[in-house]
Amino acid sequence: MNLFKETDTLISIVTVSYNAVLTIEQTILSVINQTYPNVEYIIIDGGSTDGTVDIIKKYEDKIAYWVSEPDKGIYDAMNKGGLKATGDFIQFLNAGDWFENEYVIEKIFKDWYKRVDVIYGDMIIRRSDGVYYAKAQDLSHFENDFPLFHPSTFIARSVFVSHVSYRISADFKLLRDVYYEHGKFLYLPFVFTNFDAIYGLSSSECALEIFRERGRIYGKDKTVGWKFIYMIYSVNLKIKSLLKWILKFCSSSCYQRVIKMRVPNHLERIS
Repeated sequence: MNLFKETDTLISIVTVSYNAVLTIEQTILSVINQTYPNVEYIIIDGGSTDGTVDIIKKYEDKIAYWVSEPDKGIYDAMNKGGLKATGDFIQFLNAGDWFENEYVIEKIFKDWYKRVDVIYGDMIIRRSDGVYYAKAQDLSHFENDFPLFHPSTFIARSVFVSHVSYRISADFKLLRDVYYEHGKFLYLPFVFTNFDAIYGLSSSECALEIFRERGRIYGKDKTVGWKFIYMIYSVNLKIKSLLKWILKFCSSSCYQRVIKMRVPNHLERIS
């Protein structure tokens, strides 16, 4: 028996993909098999050449809108999807991520959240060294960190920012701005999504760019103190990268032990 009405909250799910032939089908199936009936699914592909588009076409009757064309990066693609969305809430479930089960959206939106700006929950992170439960942190962490997980966050379309100037940290800036503008956040303490992460996937250069963008967001990047901190951070990254390479080359078992020791405090190993 369908307990939902046509007037229920419309949810827009946006998937960004590029050469994701091995992962996108799982992502698509996790969306189109949701029991919640009022879902608008959008896929923005960056011009894949590996067969990703063939998989998208396989399910295009379940997709409200999709396109495959070159873009300027993941956040350019996310903005394209956000502009196409017509739902009350938008969620970005990129290729490689998937909903924990088919009841997630139904469980989240069983009530009408008209006066909520952001709904967020927990996430399962699958790393090379194990599977971890990632619990969202207190929002006060926005001062110096990112306490949420964007795959497990639904943003009201009315507050969605369609243009951002940060290549990597756009989701952080958007949600941080909403927080400091006293937007209403609702935390639901259960797993929304799974995220497939290989430890060390982000390069040192990527980490440096995130650090630079965070400096701009905090408004500190022009200060002498921040430039000094950035220099120290850059040197530390290079040293750690060199030591990691040496350790991996000399002893793979020691390398794996070091990885396990560097698990963030907010992650709880579950397998």
